[in-house]
Amino acid sequence: MFQHFLLAAWRNILANKLQSAIAVLGLAIGFTAAILIALYVRDEFSYDRFVPGYQDVYRVALTLNAPSIPPAENNMTEVWTAPLLRRQFPQIQYAARLARSFYQPLVKHDAIQASEQRFLWADPDFFKVFPLAAVAGDPATALDRPESLVVSRAMARKYFGRDDAVGQTLLVDGQPMRITAVIADLPSNSHLLGDFFGAGISQASALKQLEKMNGVGDFFFNTFTYIRLKPGVSPEPLEKALPQFFATQLPMQPTLRRTYGNASVAPYLVPLADIHLWRTTTAQPSRGDLKPVGDRQVIGAVALVGILIVLIAGINFVTLMTARAGRRAMEVGVRKSSGALRRQLIGQFLGEAMFHAAVAMVLAISFAEILLPPLNGFLRRGMAFNYLGDPALGLGIPAAMLAVGLLAGTYPAFVLSSFRPAQVLKGGLICGDGTKLVREGLVILQFVILTGLILGTITIYRQTDYALNEGMRVNKDQVLLAFGEPCTANFRDEVRALPGVKYAACSSSYILGLTQMRDAIIAGPRRVDANSQPVDFGFFDVYDIKPLAGRLFDQKWPADDLQTREQAGSNLVLNETAVRKLGFTSPQAAVGRSVMWRGAPVFEKKDRPARPATIIGVVPDFTFDSMRSRIDAAFFFVGPKVKYASDALNIKLTGTDISQTMKAIDAVWRRLGDGQPLTSVFVDRFMMRLYVDSILQGIGIAVCAGLALFIACLGLFALSAFTAEQRTKEIGVRKAMGATSANVALLLLWQFGKPVLWANLIAWPLAFWLMNRWLNGFAYHVAMPLWLFPAAGLGTLAIALITVAAQSWITARQKPVLALRYE
Repeated sequence: MFQHFLLAAWRNILANKLQSAIAVLGLAIGFTAAILIALYVRDEFSYDRFVPGYQDVYRVALTLNAPSIPPAENNMTEVWTAPLLRRQFPQIQYAARLARSFYQPLVKHDAIQASEQRFLWADPDFFKVFPLAAVAGDPATALDRPESLVVSRAMARKYFGRDDAVGQTLLVDGQPMRITAVIADLPSNSHLLGDFFGAGISQASALKQLEKMNGVGDFFFNTFTYIRLKPGVSPEPLEKALPQFFATQLPMQPTLRRTYGNASVAPYLVPLADIHLWRTTTAQPSRGDLKPVGDRQVIGAVALVGILIVLIAGINFVTLMTARAGRRAMEVGVRKSSGALRRQLIGQFLGEAMFHAAVAMVLAISFAEILLPPLNGFLRRGMAFNYLGDPALGLGIPAAMLAVGLLAGTYPAFVLSSFRPAQVLKGGLICGDGTKLVREGLVILQFVILTGLILGTITIYRQTDYALNEGMRVNKDQVLLAFGEPCTANFRDEVRALPGVKYAACSSSYILGLTQMRDAIIAGPRRVDANSQPVDFGFFDVYDIKPLAGRLFDQKWPADDLQTREQAGSNLVLNETAVRKLGFTSPQAAVGRSVMWRGAPVFEKKDRPARPATIIGVVPDFTFDSMRSRIDAAFFFVGPKVKYASDALNIKLTGTDISQTMKAIDAVWRRLGDGQPLTSVFVDRFMMRLYVDSILQGIGIAVCAGLALFIACLGLFALSAFTAEQRTKEIGVRKAMGATSANVALLLLWQFGKPVLWANLIAWPLAFWLMNRWLNGFAYHVAMPLWLFPAAGLGTLAIALITVAAQSWITARQKPVLALRYE
């Protein structure tokens, strides 16, 4: 019986080659998209689960609460946190800190040297908290000695040409460090981003330094703190005890009160497996991540798109199967008159649907294996499609094939098996209005999804373009960032004198959104906590920022220049938000007014009292941060050319001979710098790091929209051929009665245009609601103009009509006598 069903399915495919190929190809494309999307979603939810005992590992994070600022999340803690936690709580088995190098250190061995981005500093117990796979040496004890270094397999091969590099020496910024262990390369689904782990401050050393401070000191949230609990220990009691511990044992509280007033921190634990997808409860995003975090909503949207693609392919299959029911009516009538039961026919047609699905899945597996390597390269992932060795994939693929085959084949099977033999053999009505309505309903649903995907793609593109350009309120075209420590006046002036350079100005990397430096600014009874931003003369010219009132910093005014640390901030420039929070009625009203500020804590004395300063200008709110965050109050001052205050050179290029200009800048740095290579990046590329998720989301949905469009067009093409065949007699009669070919073609086009128009009317409100919710996740976003909806609708309608136009015109031009003779 099974062999008979299989033979019948194969003969049916051979009898309808084009339609069967379209149905199978549509399903194969849908399955391919679903497989690749499933691999991506699975990779996102599998972060850090490769670490042995990951269930017992947690990261300590903080929420800073202060009356003058919104609650702020920080994934980094004070340098003293890990050793004190280990000493205070016996349920902690190991505690370790991880600190990234603020600058890219120069790593050298013989003739090989490079400025390495993935260089981290770690405690001796770090590889006990994270027992990563060892290639050579013992990572658990590798960082016990100072100047020890653990490297990844890739770096061992890069610098020494072999895996076992234990005992070898690398120069890190001229300092020799001995390799004591080599670990396997970290997989892409890890929040850790490191190829080098250098021995940092020991736990005992940190405690001794803390004792010298007598509980009073500045707070720097500059280390990641990880803990590993003893097996079987619950984290809840520890998390409840953390607020009291932070308030009494750590030295940050006095400094917090001095800087922010009545402020406090609320510590909490983040499970290792949740770090990548952790979302804070505050309006501000967390700071201090080693790599961009994921977004559950984005992943959910991508997964939904994958489901929709399969749904469109399934709809295509159902419409094609029901449309060609007329061709199989005689077969059904003969089988039933020969004694076949309906359940046998249902089994046969379901088997045929499963056969189509199986062929489509085989093609999809092949397509996925071909497309996965370029997808991994684009996403910078290491996703594997090991369906033979992975039980979840090995069972999931056939399960998905069975589910889709059954769901897509059930309705056609019941329709085809329901034909009455006597009516069919007499040549009576085969398919009623119900089947036609279901088919039209499925086509409408197909184009509802397609129109929604198109509108989503356009909206995401517009928002990403706005965030990277207009929303920042800076002109970053042809602006190059060059990072070096420090950015000296000599370096700035020589770069400014190069032929291809229009402007050049030093600044702190704080202003570029890499981190924050905050200070209070006081005007009368109002005290506002604001971002304290050191800049240089000409900084605002680089980004074409014009003052709303007053003037910008000018070397002609001595009070604008910060000559020494004792003269910090005689004159200040504020942004609009700071002016508004300080209670000034307008930017013009703020110019010339006196305020008080204490001085940037990074390079000022900690006990420096507040000093007077004058507001000389007000600039528009601008940002180098994400559009998801509201632009905060900020004030600017001409900072000294020292570490932290001046470590980036902002260069506005003329746009002519850019490569030669960049080589000339490097030559100036080699002559005036400190021997380290100069790291440079265009601001456009620099800012894209904030919108990786939106860009990938937009590209993914755009690709899926293209696939959905292709599948829908395949279905419409096949459906138009069936429809033209079914209406052959009608077309012949119409032409015999005087209808022109154009009249007939328009009639056929209108038949396929109506479902598309209905689909748009349904899709528009749904797409508006969904995309409006997505846009509300940004503090600043584009509007959704009304013209966008009819434009998308006209686009889908045009594509649908173009798809069926050729078949409709060929059918319309047939001679009436041929059509009637055929009938």
